[in-house]
Amino acid sequence: MKKFKVGIIGLGFIGMVHLEALRRLDNIEVIAVSETDLTKAKACNVKKVYEHWEELVADPEIEVVHNCTPNHFHFAINQACLKAGKHVLSEKPLAMDSRETFELTQLATANGLKAGVNFAYRYYPMVQWAKDLIRTGYLGKIKTVHGRYLQDWLMFDTDYNWRVEENLGGRARALGDIGSHWCDLACYLTGLEIQEVMADYVTILPVRQRPRLKVETFQQQKADTEPISVTTDDWAAVLLHFEQNVVGNFIVSQVSAGHKNDLEIEIDGSLRSLFWRQEDPEHLVIGERGGANHTLYKDPAVMPEAVQALTHFPSGHPEGFPDAVKNNFIQFYSALQEQPTAQEQATADYPTFNDGHRITKAIEGIIQSSVEKKWIQIFYER
Repeated sequence: MKKFKVGIIGLGFIGMVHLEALRRLDNIEVIAVSETDLTKAKACNVKKVYEHWEELVADPEIEVVHNCTPNHFHFAINQACLKAGKHVLSEKPLAMDSRETFELTQLATANGLKAGVNFAYRYYPMVQWAKDLIRTGYLGKIKTVHGRYLQDWLMFDTDYNWRVEENLGGRARALGDIGSHWCDLACYLTGLEIQEVMADYVTILPVRQRPRLKVETFQQQKADTEPISVTTDDWAAVLLHFEQNVVGNFIVSQVSAGHKNDLEIEIDGSLRSLFWRQEDPEHLVIGERGGANHTLYKDPAVMPEAVQALTHFPSGHPEGFPDAVKNNFIQFYSALQEQPTAQEQATADYPTFNDGHRITKAIEGIIQSSVEKKWIQIFYER
């Protein structure tokens, strides 16, 4: 099994998640990080520390780059990595708009490089079991998909993160930050693409207080502030038309008290339904019309063999968000092996830049729908 030399750009909340997950994989050596906070970077105990990301990308020893920077850096860094001949795994969004994301998909294909996105919610063991149940026809013909993704960490006007500013995070905030995960999960589980959308997109807090000092993601901090105008969304509701006449809906919010990271998805079939909640990740609830509803509990002893490969602890030992991220990386690096084993071939299924582009197109369509007050058809070709 080939061992890969990896560099990470950005050591904020998600960058540290990447670092920790990569260190749990035997075939990865994180040899470099790039971070403007050099004290934080040096504390990570890696061989090379760069203040500027361009230096890391230019390092000939690095084979794969993980892009964990704020959104407005994503396109330039992803583009530079691909032009430098390096495989890349990026946080979403890949870029600030679909024109840029399409360019990245073309560049990755032209250069023969693997390019992945951290849509990690796919890789909870119970989500994998749900995928297998749907694939085998357990739910019957899919009819509807619905759910929500709610948070409360930006519910006060004194709550601030760089994501609230359109020039740093992009036009879509709640939709782009968490709605993108819900859309990816819906498409991944059903195997269907979103064709049309109708949406309401709302900025509930048009003025926020921005601290004059840096604030990390999810961090609450009292500090000297200044008022700023906000145009990004705090809340959105979306109606969906998928392929094969499947309908759906979801809501997203970052101003809903008591909801920390509350992603829920339900899929209704002609035989039964399936429900999964990220804050209760060890269970799948199966809904029955002609019998008792029941709950499937994570247990490798009874899960399908394909799902067992991404289930690392026995029943009763919960696997959470860091494990889902690790599983995404397992999928990605299995695809990079030059002579993969049978298991590596089976698990080389990861979210690609093309997946990231298509979700960006869907999110843009949702925003357009809210502005124009009508159904918008999604065209994925460009």
